[in-house]
Amino acid sequence: MIHKNKHISSRQTFSSLAILTILVIRGAAVIMTQYRHNPAVLQKDALVPTTDNIDRSSQPASDKSFLPLPPGLAPLTASEIFEPQTLSDKINGKAELYLSAGFVRLISQRFKDESGSDLWIEAFLYDMSNSQNAFSVFSAQRREDGISMGITPHSYQTSNAIFFVHGNYYVELIASEASERVVPPMKLLAERFIHNTPTETAVIDEMDLFPQQDLVADTIVLISSDAFGFEGLDKVYTAEYELDGAGLMAYFSRRQTGDEAEKLSSAYRNFLLDFGGQAIETQLPIQNAQPVEILDTYEIIFVYGAYMGGVREAATIDQAKKLVLRLYERIKEVSGES
Repeated sequence: MIHKNKHISSRQTFSSLAILTILVIRGAAVIMTQYRHNPAVLQKDALVPTTDNIDRSSQPASDKSFLPLPPGLAPLTASEIFEPQTLSDKINGKAELYLSAGFVRLISQRFKDESGSDLWIEAFLYDMSNSQNAFSVFSAQRREDGISMGITPHSYQTSNAIFFVHGNYYVELIASEASERVVPPMKLLAERFIHNTPTETAVIDEMDLFPQQDLVADTIVLISSDAFGFEGLDKVYTAEYELDGAGLMAYFSRRQTGDEAEKLSSAYRNFLLDFGGQAIETQLPIQNAQPVEILDTYEIIFVYGAYMGGVREAATIDQAKKLVLRLYERIKEVSGES
């Protein structure tokens, strides 16, 4: 058999090599087909760019966009990427807010109106790791003149900008002018991004824990760290209320365990006392309520299950008691913790 193999004709050898070449080419074609993406749809990791597909400079690159653009818009500048150590280069003075809320990276780029006008829109795409972090910076940055939109559960517009949360992304679209003509292209850009960017749906159930009566619309905020100036008090939801003609704030934070909630509430109370607060006595049907008078306002802290909650900046103790009872009963009703 070995002797016969040595005498295989050159024609047979050529045929074998030709067949093998065809198989390799076909296999490569199959692999290329499997990995050929639809450029109009962003894949799950498409917005986690590398230095290969994002230009770190601001030099114009008219043929590339990190977002799927609607008709009428084209890139004006190159995409830029900023990471935690370089974020302040782009948003000097505000970087700490994002960093303390779990910031991963920012991608930004400007787009121009192809009709030849001088209008441009800059997109800021903040990857905040998860939907709660994204909501935290969205709520902290919310503008008073904002008008709620329906493109996502957390979205609003102003005369020259659109802001929204989409999964773990917080997005700002800011136009070069304030006018009616800038809203349609910004909305199209936002809708195109939302439609083509797969991400988990942002569900923030904690908002349901705030009682609706006397709640001021669009004032729920998530403070990621050092709430009320107290180090260690993080992941705190707050909401503004108008009660008896005066404003005050309700807040709560869900901790890992009831024991952690108890320790944190005691530490926060001591923090208030150290800064001039006075512990006071008052009648409340909440066993562990801790009322404090500080700077001519009243605060009441309580714990229910793994929740630390309370009311602050109340003008009177009666006002504080009224709202804290509503908050306590609402958390008790919705959470069902004990």
